[in-house]
Amino acid sequence: MSGSAGKMGGAEMKEGLKSSLLNKVKVTDKFWRGYQELVMDTVIPYQEKILNDEIPGVEKSHALANFRIAAGLEEGEFYGMVFQDSDVAKWLEGVAYALEVRPDAELEERADKVIEIIEKAQQDDGYLNTFFTIKEPEHRWQNLQECHELYCAGHMMEAAAAYYEVTGKDRLLHVMERMAEHIGKRFGTEEGKEPGIPGHQEIELGLLRLYEVTGKENYKDLARYFIEQRGKDPDYFVKERKKRGWVHFDMDVHNREYNQAHATVYEQKEAVDTVSVQFTCILPWQNWLLFTKMKNSIRHAVISGRT
Repeated sequence: MSGSAGKMGGAEMKEGLKSSLLNKVKVTDKFWRGYQELVMDTVIPYQEKILNDEIPGVEKSHALANFRIAAGLEEGEFYGMVFQDSDVAKWLEGVAYALEVRPDAELEERADKVIEIIEKAQQDDGYLNTFFTIKEPEHRWQNLQECHELYCAGHMMEAAAAYYEVTGKDRLLHVMERMAEHIGKRFGTEEGKEPGIPGHQEIELGLLRLYEVTGKENYKDLARYFIEQRGKDPDYFVKERKKRGWVHFDMDVHNREYNQAHATVYEQKEAVDTVSVQFTCILPWQNWLLFTKMKNSIRHAVISGRT
């Protein structure tokens, strides 16, 4: 895998956003600047220690250890929730936006090392998920409702896009492009593919972020598929559970409203009976890419002070 700058699917590499955006806006307001400093000076370092199990008296995370084990760098067993990988992804995304505000060579170097481990944990077919790589490889992609494979992939895609934009380094981007290709080969309405949907929406955002930074239409098309497929078969999770014959959390497959599987995105008129309602379920497709851009603009504004 390359960590160098170059051209990605027609989208020209801009050596990150350092030259074009970084330091063009300074936050001087005490309220917002205080939160910036809190994130950079306290939250991100604390999260890093948590991920490395370096804080005594709290339940271990084991998230980075899971990646090292999956990569074959150390021996051990998986520990944590089925979505434990997403903690690493969220930290990397936060690091990227923090580096946009205040370059930190040491922090960037540590993030680079984490990315190297993630790259080594990726399977030959592009698959990336430490729970199923370490603990239940025979159950990959069998439990979309409960097991968060697509959710974790989406968060890592967002991290990859952010890190590429800010630092110009594409190692993690390449990793997640391989994962996206793997997902695209498995899911869809074409013959031989599984017409699956995620139990917890997030992959849609991740794929659109990949599209945003690479310009590759297949990522946008795959995001469109996941958005529009939801609700076409209200009994999808019922059938999936019957087919696999095992459970993880033992979620209610018959609560179609909670699963946001009761109607398509175009047919849903209100958020019904769930705390996990995502914007993917209530926004029409034609507004989705605009929403994604707005979401990331707002996120950038919060951390970097652009308003």
